[in-house]
Amino acid sequence: MTTKRGLRLFLMLSLLLAAALPVRAHGSTSIELPIDMPAEAHAAVIANGTPFGDFVLLDDALIGASQYYEVKGEPGSSATWIVTYTYGWGDCQAGCISRHTFAYQVDPVSGVASFDSQQGDALPADAPEGLLMLEALNGAAGGIMPITDAEPAPSGQPGLDETDWAILYEDWYNDFIATLEPCTSDVDPADPAVVTCLLPDGSVAGPMPLFAPAPGPGPVDGGEAHGDDGWVHELPKIILAVLLAWVGGAALVGWRKSRANP
Repeated sequence: MTTKRGLRLFLMLSLLLAAALPVRAHGSTSIELPIDMPAEAHAAVIANGTPFGDFVLLDDALIGASQYYEVKGEPGSSATWIVTYTYGWGDCQAGCISRHTFAYQVDPVSGVASFDSQQGDALPADAPEGLLMLEALNGAAGGIMPITDAEPAPSGQPGLDETDWAILYEDWYNDFIATLEPCTSDVDPADPAVVTCLLPDGSVAGPMPLFAPAPGPGPVDGGEAHGDDGWVHELPKIILAVLLAWVGGAALVGWRKSRANP
């Protein structure tokens, strides 16, 4: 029984540690090699985790499309395929006033698709989120900016690859607060069984979600506001410390049992 509980705890800690670290997602589309058709070149790009699943192949019968792709390549040859994705907006029935394109190279032998370039007008704010992310990160898939491609920002200005985790956490916290019901007048904030609710002063009574700041008003973590992102850096250390403590405890129990049963 102890072994099963220990294994269950280890799995839970491993999942928490994995969730705290950046993860890069990959598509699961199966690619048949070698690539010798335009549709296969497009599938190779999609399998790389890109947000072009709704784009359609451009042909003479396609009129008024705002999301389409074109493929250049020689079927049956070893030449690299070029797949260009176009997102258009503004009177697309007449050909789209503005456009932004993303180009990819696809190796026909290995099926590896790599980002080549982007050009055109800056995407509008209402463009699909995946395309906006791709534009901001200059083609980096999964929200990861290659170090070799990162250019230093001008002095005093934030870089495109900088993520303000404090602001993201602040937004999440505000969204969470907005879902809470007001507490009843007789609620006891110190009662551990109280259902999470919002006190008149704006503080929270009751249990908070994982990684949320402690309930109640005032600063958190030694004077910093609840938007502080220190937990992002400290969480893996805490999980590792708990895991090592568990392993050490299990080893000590096993040693005592071995001495008790020579």
